[in-house]
Amino acid sequence: MGEFVNLNYLYNVHHEIPLGYLISVYFFYTGLSAGSFLLSSLSSVLGIKKYKPIAKIGTVMALSLLVIAPLHLIVDLEQPARFWHLFVYFNPTSPISYGSFLLTAYPIMTAIYGWFMFRKDFAIGAKQLSNWRGKLYRFLSFGKLDTSEESFQKDQQRVKLLGMINVPLALLVHGYTGFILANVQARGIWNTALMPFIFLMSAVVSGTGLLLILTMLAERFLSREKRITEERKELIFDIAKMMVWFILIDAVLLIVDFIVLFYAGTNAYETAWQMLHGEHQVSFLLYEVTIGLLIPFIMFAIPKIRKSYTGITVASLMTLFGVMAMRMNFVVGGQQLQLDGNGWNEYIPNPTHLAFIFTFAALEIILLAVLFYVLPITDEKDRYVDSESKANIKVKRSTKTISIQE
Repeated sequence: MGEFVNLNYLYNVHHEIPLGYLISVYFFYTGLSAGSFLLSSLSSVLGIKKYKPIAKIGTVMALSLLVIAPLHLIVDLEQPARFWHLFVYFNPTSPISYGSFLLTAYPIMTAIYGWFMFRKDFAIGAKQLSNWRGKLYRFLSFGKLDTSEESFQKDQQRVKLLGMINVPLALLVHGYTGFILANVQARGIWNTALMPFIFLMSAVVSGTGLLLILTMLAERFLSREKRITEERKELIFDIAKMMVWFILIDAVLLIVDFIVLFYAGTNAYETAWQMLHGEHQVSFLLYEVTIGLLIPFIMFAIPKIRKSYTGITVASLMTLFGVMAMRMNFVVGGQQLQLDGNGWNEYIPNPTHLAFIFTFAALEIILLAVLFYVLPITDEKDRYVDSESKANIKVKRSTKTISIQE
């Protein structure tokens, strides 16, 4: 009989990281959409009138972000032509299947909600404007040109009703992303009930930050006054004050989450350790925590900075940067620890995916710019005076001035 020899082979298999930067950016876009919509609904749903000027801006933001966000998912499929499979082959036990329908219902409901919000402007503009804008508004009114006060009141009632439906949809659309991650038991940093709330709160922070920036730009360049009025200034400063609490709640959730991770299983502890001391230390502590949370919190907490347009802009941009870093840290970083806990997979982003991410970002900026220019997003008393009417007004005013001088 020959002697038996036991041979042990030790080898490491490189595992792909399926959820990369495309998915992280998708989460970022849906968060911006949900956050901006929730803030804009304060007037239409809760009836807080002082927030009415941002209702249209937030709605346009939410809808335009939802147009671009799904493109990241389609590209990530590698076979984009098969995206419709998610709707045909429904899996009742899969959160992604429900998410596909939520991601479809939410933008549709947002578009209907936005149409009723703008219908008054479309109807009046279609009747009073003779330029290209008037023709566009006539088309967008879909023949609903009733300008009676009763019709406007009905529109507001419908806006409130649709808003009450759409607010839960906004919460579900972004909350389900955290819910998907929380249900992956093999990934300790994801497998916590706090994950949906962390995603939602960071969405409110980033959505409010972008809303502040776009509101200042809209009032400065698109309003009739071409400046930020005292009324709008107070509104912007009020929202900036709210950011202190949004950031604080987001930070508290993050701290509690890491306390839980350090007392959880080996995978959770090791991933949290990597965030604080290892591979993701710079990305987490510097980008996400310091730049994205700590510095903006201090800036928004100081009244002098909070009441400065420059200060608000810089702090808001920092929150956007920090939330983007958070999406990448949690989504990509959560997959880099090997399941046996004995290694850290390196993530090298696909250059093609990076090209798509920057292309989609450019498309989003262009789409926002076009919509903000075309749609009546600012409240003005004489918005519907076209160029010919303005010329007549100027002539009348000059004639009146001459007669007074005589």
